[in-house]
Amino acid sequence: MLKRKALRKILITTFAVFTLFVVYFITDMNKLEELKISPDIEYMASLGMDDVYLLGNNNYLVKTNTLLDAKDTEGKMKILLDYMTIRKNNKLPVGLSGLLPSETKVYGISIEGDIATVNVSKELWSGSSELEERIIEGLTYSITSLEGVRGLRLQVEGITVTELPKTKKPVPEVLTKEYGINKVYDLDQTTGIKKVTTYYLNQINDQKYYVPVTKYVNDSREKIDIIVENLSSNFLYESSLISLLQGDVELMNYQVEDELMLLNFNHNLFDDEKLLEEVTYQVAYSIFDSYDVQVVLFEVEGKELTRIER
Repeated sequence: MLKRKALRKILITTFAVFTLFVVYFITDMNKLEELKISPDIEYMASLGMDDVYLLGNNNYLVKTNTLLDAKDTEGKMKILLDYMTIRKNNKLPVGLSGLLPSETKVYGISIEGDIATVNVSKELWSGSSELEERIIEGLTYSITSLEGVRGLRLQVEGITVTELPKTKKPVPEVLTKEYGINKVYDLDQTTGIKKVTTYYLNQINDQKYYVPVTKYVNDSREKIDIIVENLSSNFLYESSLISLLQGDVELMNYQVEDELMLLNFNHNLFDDEKLLEEVTYQVAYSIFDSYDVQVVLFEVEGKELTRIER
């Protein structure tokens, strides 16, 4: 009887120790998995993060991410505007800077339907004339990236901005991504103009960022054909911008159905038998700015590989 009791105690103790070991091992493995996540993968996934467009090399606006920790959209916009304001203690990624002059005050933020209205002080225009349009572009792309916001009505001292004060360029009363970003004009004539936004890559301090460039061109082709050509071209007008799409990549066919665009490429989409994540995001981000779709599905010679959601 004593032996049985002793044996039972030993078994119970052993099981308890084993259980503690398993719990500890799983917890430790989870920590290890967290440590293994590279900054690049974490940046690409950006789960639960919000898009912010900041100044990078050569005054190009680059797409980055941050956590706007607020319960509602107005709260997120307030944090977003503060994040985009030039301050010495801003915790921005190295090599990137804010857009809004440090003296800029936010007087009011409101949302009606899918249009956000932001009222700021006149110090918004206290910077150089070269950055006027970048301010509008950065605000528009950042704010309309928030869920449920399609357009931005920008006010300065309570008056809606319809013209840039220094360069006198016209500004739509309601700004959307149709306004463009990092604009480039490659035109031979004033008719038959098409506007296409393509996302390139820019490496700043060992970190890759996506850089949208809106090109105005005389081209009658579909936007997707222009995007693929832009990304696969050996010639880039700006040396700091790169594309990882191979020059011999061919878009064999594509189709749009409901809110999904299917792209079927030839085998050259692979680089050393790998499908680069950066390539798929370059293409997908460009499509999201050009087509009213929510999902981009990638195929190679009819075989489904991956999909990216807006």
